[in-house]
Amino acid sequence: MRKNFLGIAAIVMALSASAFTAPNRSNAKLVTYKWFQITANRTTDQSVPASGATYLGESETPPTGSGCNNLSNRQCVSGFTAAQVTGSNQLDGPQVPEAIAATRN
Repeated sequence: MRKNFLGIAAIVMALSASAFTAPNRSNAKLVTYKWFQITANRTTDQSVPASGATYLGESETPPTGSGCNNLSNRQCVSGFTAAQVTGSNQLDGPQVPEAIAATRN
């Protein structure tokens, strides 16, 4: 009886420990955007002309823009998909951003 008790106790402890283990969340995918400093006076829901955007780089996290204060709804740093940008890192015509990282007055 004592031999069986130790085996059962070990199994119960193993199941108890695995029941309270945090799930692995590493399968969350981050999206890579092409980030632009927006110089055109556009609200967050308006499209941006190619002449009103300066390329900052491509990454999963937005770069820090200049003059951004997040006090209004004017675009300051916005992210676009590769399909919205030409090979020379210019907006392919007026585009509505996929992500807005910072705003300004």
